[in-house]
Amino acid sequence: MAHAPEFIETIVISTRIRLARNFAAYPFPKKMDDAQAEDIAYLVGEGLKEFDEFEKYEIAKLDKQQAMRLQERYLISPALMKSKGGVAFVSSDRNISIMVNEEDHLREQYIVKGFDLYKAYERISGIDEGLASKYDFAYDEKLGFLTACPSNLGTGMRASVMMFLPGLAWNGELKKFLPQLKAGGLTVRGAFGEGTNAEGYLYQVSNERTLGVSEREILDTMIRMTMTLCDLEIRAREEMLKTEETELRDRCLRSYGVLTNCAILTQKEFLSKIADIKLGLTLGFFEPIDKKGFDEFSDDMRPASFRLSNGLEKASERQCDEARAETVCSALPELVRIAKKRNKKTRK
Repeated sequence: MAHAPEFIETIVISTRIRLARNFAAYPFPKKMDDAQAEDIAYLVGEGLKEFDEFEKYEIAKLDKQQAMRLQERYLISPALMKSKGGVAFVSSDRNISIMVNEEDHLREQYIVKGFDLYKAYERISGIDEGLASKYDFAYDEKLGFLTACPSNLGTGMRASVMMFLPGLAWNGELKKFLPQLKAGGLTVRGAFGEGTNAEGYLYQVSNERTLGVSEREILDTMIRMTMTLCDLEIRAREEMLKTEETELRDRCLRSYGVLTNCAILTQKEFLSKIADIKLGLTLGFFEPIDKKGFDEFSDDMRPASFRLSNGLEKASERQCDEARAETVCSALPELVRIAKKRNKKTRK
C-alpha cells in the first residue's frame, strides 16, 4: 500500500520511540529515597556526556509554566511533572529527551518530525546501548527488561506516531478500527498520551504489547497499521470533499475570518479554529505560505509557551486572550492564504 510522501506528511505529524529502563542496583522510583534519586540522575548525566550536550532540567526547581512548556513540546510527560526527584536531559536539537525518575529510572525517547520509525529507533538505541555498556540495567532472560509496570516488560519499548485524522473523526471510522488496532497490539490515545483527550484531531497511535515480541516486530506492525490508517484517512478526506465540500469550506473560511479579525481569543476557541485551518490546508481550501513557520507558530501558541515567549507569565487570562488575538491576527495571514476556489465537477 504505497502513498505519495506529501499525503503521508499531512497525516503523520511526528514519530517517537521511547525505551523504559531501570538500574539493577536500585529500587523502582516509588521505593527510592532522595539520595538514590539523586544518584541515578548523576549517573545518567555522566553517561550522556559522550553523546551530545544535554541540558538538565530538575523538575522541582522549575515553575509550573516552564515545566508545562516542556510537556507541550512532548519533552516530558505529565507523570514526570509529579514525580519525586524528576529530572529531564534534553539534547541540543530538542529531539532527544531522557526522563529520569518517572515511573521507571529511565524513559529514553527520540522524536522526529514526519514518519520514520526506524530512524527514531536507531537514534535512541544508540544512546541506550551506550548507557547499557556503562551501567547494569535490570534484565531477566525470560521477561526481558524489568519495569515498574508489567505492561512495559520485555522490550520496554513504546513506538508511537502522532496522526492528524480529521477524516476518520468525521466519518466515525476510527472508532470502528480500534478493535483491529487492539488485535495488533496497538492503542490510540490523545495528543499527550495516556489519559489525555484528542486535541484538534490529533491522535497518538502506539504499541501496547511489549512482552513476547521483538523491537523489529513492533516497528513492522506499527508501520503496517500506520499505512492502513493513512489509506483510510485519505479515503475519508475524499469522501468529505465529495459530500460536504461547500459546508466544510464555509466552516474553514469562517474560522480563518475569526482568527484574523478578533480582539479577544481564548485558548479553547483558538484550538478549535486552528484545527479548522489545518483541515482547510489538507482539503485545499488554504495554501501554505510558510509551512515550517506555521508549524512553529502552532507550537508557540500553546498556553505555557505563549505566556513565556511573550512575557505574560503573570498576566491574567483576559490579558492573554487579548494578546493571543493580536498575535494570531498579525501572524496567520503571513503563514496561510485562502486558495482560489476550485471548479466543482458536475454531479449526477
